[in-house]
Amino acid sequence: MFKKSMYIIMGSLVIISMLLTACGTKTAENQIIIGVTDQIASLDPADAYSTHDWELIRNTGRTLLRWNPGTGDLVADMATGMPVISDDGLTYTFTMKDDIKFADGLKLTAPMFAGQLNRLLTIGPSCPNDVADTLAIPYVESITAPDDTTIVFQLKSAVAYFPQLVATAPYTPAHPDTFLASECVLFPTAPFYGVGSWFVSQFTQNEQLVLEPNKHYTGDLKPQADKIIIRYFSDPQTMALAVQNGEIDVAWRFLGPQLITELESTDGLTVGTVDGGAIRFLVFNHDMPPMDDPNVLKAIASSVDRDAISDSVYSGTVNPLYSPNPPGFMGATEVFDTMYQAPNLEAAKAFLADSGYDETNKCVLDLWYPPEHYGAETSAWMEIIKQQLEATGVFTVNLTAQEWSTYVPALTGGNSYQGGVLGWFFDYPDASNYLDPFVYNGGMGTDVALAADGSTFGVAINDKAQLLLDLLSAADVETDMAKREALYVQAQEVYADLVVTLPLFFQAEHITYRSNIRGSSDFGSPETLNIGGNVEFTYSMLTKEP
Repeated sequence: MFKKSMYIIMGSLVIISMLLTACGTKTAENQIIIGVTDQIASLDPADAYSTHDWELIRNTGRTLLRWNPGTGDLVADMATGMPVISDDGLTYTFTMKDDIKFADGLKLTAPMFAGQLNRLLTIGPSCPNDVADTLAIPYVESITAPDDTTIVFQLKSAVAYFPQLVATAPYTPAHPDTFLASECVLFPTAPFYGVGSWFVSQFTQNEQLVLEPNKHYTGDLKPQADKIIIRYFSDPQTMALAVQNGEIDVAWRFLGPQLITELESTDGLTVGTVDGGAIRFLVFNHDMPPMDDPNVLKAIASSVDRDAISDSVYSGTVNPLYSPNPPGFMGATEVFDTMYQAPNLEAAKAFLADSGYDETNKCVLDLWYPPEHYGAETSAWMEIIKQQLEATGVFTVNLTAQEWSTYVPALTGGNSYQGGVLGWFFDYPDASNYLDPFVYNGGMGTDVALAADGSTFGVAINDKAQLLLDLLSAADVETDMAKREALYVQAQEVYADLVVTLPLFFQAEHITYRSNIRGSSDFGSPETLNIGGNVEFTYSMLTKEP
């Protein structure tokens, strides 16, 4: 009798399951696993400043304006439309939609949003990753909410690209119970909730992060899967093997040319190329010996052979970069090539001799880098740079690798490293974003303008640095495009003379996915799963066929 009852129950469950499937109900297997070699440095919108951290914040949050997936088209998201801008360009007024809720059901009001955004202006400057000093403090005087649906930004000066700023991750509303007004919360305990398509249901640092749909989400980017799992890998090779074996559905970023070639020839896999604005460069702390010596910096700029990096490490798949502003952006030049004509070891030795360095009194450099965050090739090209510098006979270079979550605040904080490696994707598609962040208020660790409380731009370390501040701040507000471009050309001349940073190369990104994974045909770039040139990955676009 017991067995017969069990058969009846089991048969009923099978029938129910078949009926649910026939009606289109998604099954528990409708989950997509994305592999990355990135590591999370922070998930606090008032602090986070790496591409992967922003990707997670964007997928779990919303902004007043956003870019449509796969495109550079700026559209309204939490706002009902584009902002009302005062005649003097100092006041931006947004009207918010009134149906926005966090994933736990808490309704977002404009006063709550303003309170959370004001964390950028209060605790933001003390947070380790320095996003506030780059994307908020120089621009925003105050953020207020006169009623439940109106939010007002009062700017310190007119900013031609402010609508693009409010579409970045720091302008995402954070849950007030998780992200406190008095402190940064880099690694909140799961579950935690945003107002975006997804919420974080599980999180084990350096291992796995699980996203589930926000049932209260009312926007246009509704999840197509039941669950997104982000799996963290220690190296690209292991991640590539995982996507080949079907352990993960998607492998995202930093696979390297050899692995990409191998994956392109693997049955059942598609490799999409994302032509974005990704650059790699060296950051120098201009307030720390020996990088406080202009001759040392000029000698470094004269020694580095970018072609050797491209050919030896990347088989010619990356392009040498001779300007902080990459090709395609306003005012882009090749000023580092015309100014230093590297590799020029004789010029490098002459610069060093002017500061008293020679083969018997060598200049010792300590350079740092993250071993996996920008791909395993980083260590190879840093070794090449070490060899190129030491080929002068006057430099001695010490290389040190450091794990990303420790590395990035130490580098950008400007208190720990003489110099190190940094990569950059534009936060918003404007030339200013390749220049301003590395000059204003600490400059992401360059200290060309020392950070100062209450200052928009910081305190320049010398007259040339002050000229650079003046040129960039003028370009920020110039609405005549020809005049603005001329300002950026001039600014890059001064930037190169100071060697604020040393641009090295720019490269495309790649996404590899299995044949049953699809993007959305409703938005741009479905062949790269709707990742466009702004390198934004919108997980809601993903579908998985049986």
